[in-house]
Amino acid sequence: MTEMLTGVCAGTVALVLLLAFAGHLRAPRTLPAALAAHRVVPGPLRWPVAVVVIALEGVLGAAVGYAVAAGRPHTLTLAAGCAVVLFAGYAGYGLYVLRTRPSVPCGCATGPGGDTPMSGWVAGRAAALALASLVAVTGTTPEHGSHIAIAVLASVVFAVLLSLLPQAMFDPERQAVS
Repeated sequence: MTEMLTGVCAGTVALVLLLAFAGHLRAPRTLPAALAAHRVVPGPLRWPVAVVVIALEGVLGAAVGYAVAAGRPHTLTLAAGCAVVLFAGYAGYGLYVLRTRPSVPCGCATGPGGDTPMSGWVAGRAAALALASLVAVTGTTPEHGSHIAIAVLASVVFAVLLSLLPQAMFDPERQAVS
């Protein structure tokens, strides 16, 4: 059972990172524009920070996915450990931006339109993904065919739900009142 939970968490983390990476490639100006709206990263550093973040998402997503598919526990431990740090950083950054500039876009590029507003759901999703990455750090993955199939299917479902969560929970009428 532990192997299946680890497989689901690792698969979810890999897919969410790869969906974010693909979303940023599809809309490359989304993250730099959001960083400008956040007013945290200095102007000359916005594009380099955006490029590094997008590259990290792609590399970590591919590394976690590869580690799970190839049954490489040490690679999974390393890649998932890096994902814990990345998602924990996203959660902390999201909470900071939410407190200081609540009406700005998150820059996530994973939801429809790619302009999901910063919300507690964005920070909460990042915290949940940090926790899922922490579970994946154990480096154990399912070995039986049926367990692998269940882990893959569950990972796809969770990744889609987590990618769409902030946009789905956004209420434009409530935002307009605030």
